[in-house]
Amino acid sequence: ENGREIGFVSSGGFGPTVEAPVAMGFVEPAFTEVGTQITAHQRGKEVAMTVASLPFAPHRYYRG
Repeated sequence: ENGREIGFVSSGGFGPTVEAPVAMGFVEPAFTEVGTQITAHQRGKEVAMTVASLPFAPHRYYRG
């Protein structure tokens, strides 16, 4: 929020299922609504992020 630190990334990498970078982290409760736009700092650059629910992609297996 205006440059204020609201959390941290605990892990991240490329998500082959969504064909894009994904990250998991912790943010203050006020910023946990799905769709909230936030910014992270990665190696000196600002990266736009969107809060998403888990799983990132739907399961594609059959439970019978």
